[in-house]
Amino acid sequence: MKRNWEDIVWIFEPDGSLRDIYVQDVSISDWEKLIDFLNENYPLKYGIAGEERSASQIDKQDALSYLTDETGEMYCRSTTIDLGGIHVNCHFFLSEQIEFDIDPKEITSVEDFEKVEKFMQSISWALEQQVTLTDENTPEFPLIKVDVVKSIDKVLTRKEAQNLRGNGNTLLNQIADLKSKLEMKLFPQDFEERILKSASEPYKSTKRNKNIW
Repeated sequence: MKRNWEDIVWIFEPDGSLRDIYVQDVSISDWEKLIDFLNENYPLKYGIAGEERSASQIDKQDALSYLTDETGEMYCRSTTIDLGGIHVNCHFFLSEQIEFDIDPKEITSVEDFEKVEKFMQSISWALEQQVTLTDENTPEFPLIKVDVVKSIDKVLTRKEAQNLRGNGNTLLNQIADLKSKLEMKLFPQDFEERILKSASEPYKSTKRNKNIW
């Protein structure tokens, strides 16, 4: 099915942030399948995040060692996958969640989008899992959802996304927002300490059942 770029372009409008691709609720077995699949099907570069990556294959044992490391002493691993000029970065952050990111500036046409969509479909097929694309660091709000097992390939329109975000603005959310503002005003030191504590907490995965749709 040929999509209309005008219905998609809003998702990739550059705003200084990345777009994330997630596979949630995974296991080490899923990571093993993913590594084998990427090594067999895509040109890529692998290594320590932030350093020059020269390996043309993901070192499975090295990556799995990092994912299961409990010492905190290993440097983060990552790989960059080339989708014909579109670069997808895979980060080995969490054993229970697979995370990629892309720069929206690289997606400038429906043909570019189709490369990303095909990549998501291939990952969904290889893992028999749902794959979603979201704004940066918002795994609970899919903008694109692909699940080949359930025959799902859905791209939100801007209006659909606005409606979903509107539905999320419930009375409870408004009360929580008011409470935070009061705490910030009446107890600024306690509020600041709580924010700093939250920022230092370990990064955690988001379960699929927490997604808004």
